[in-house]
Amino acid sequence: MIDVFLSASVPLPERDRVFFDTADVLAIREAVKALVEVVLPQGRITFGGHPAITPLLSLFVKEANLPRDRVTIFQTAFFGKKIPSEVQEFLDVHITPARQDLDTSLAEMRSEMIKSRPFHAMVIIGGMEGVFKELSIFERENPDALVLPIASTGAAAEIVYANGHYDKELANDLTYASLFRRRLLQV
Repeated sequence: MIDVFLSASVPLPERDRVFFDTADVLAIREAVKALVEVVLPQGRITFGGHPAITPLLSLFVKEANLPRDRVTIFQTAFFGKKIPSEVQEFLDVHITPARQDLDTSLAEMRSEMIKSRPFHAMVIIGGMEGVFKELSIFERENPDALVLPIASTGAAAEIVYANGHYDKELANDLTYASLFRRRLLQV
């Protein structure tokens, strides 16, 4: 079974504009859909339940009639009632304790999430500043794992791609399902 860590979000306009201005919301949606359809029939996706990504995962899991127990969601209790209601639709949900502030709460959640199992790959779709923090932890904990920044989705994924040494297809290939089959099912 392949274990994929997903770092994804739809950038918000009130946050750092470098993410929002380059994000392709339709590409983010299509990449998440393709990842779900390719990975879940034979693997698991673990992610921090971002409020824009959780409903997409829920929708795509339902549409494709895929197993809900193959999605692992981490959330921090710091968000309280702001946790997306779709989180309750999944079976493997981990709520980490709220700490004194948001940054500390998120740091603890990210660490626990990425250390929760050995991962074969990290897929970065869209995203904001949290992607860089997750990538740092991920590379330290999973040094031999594949990292796929899907640059065509823009935002943090595009920045990670531009600052690394990644295959050109991650910037140009918009047939996300084919891309994920080639890259993830061969791991």
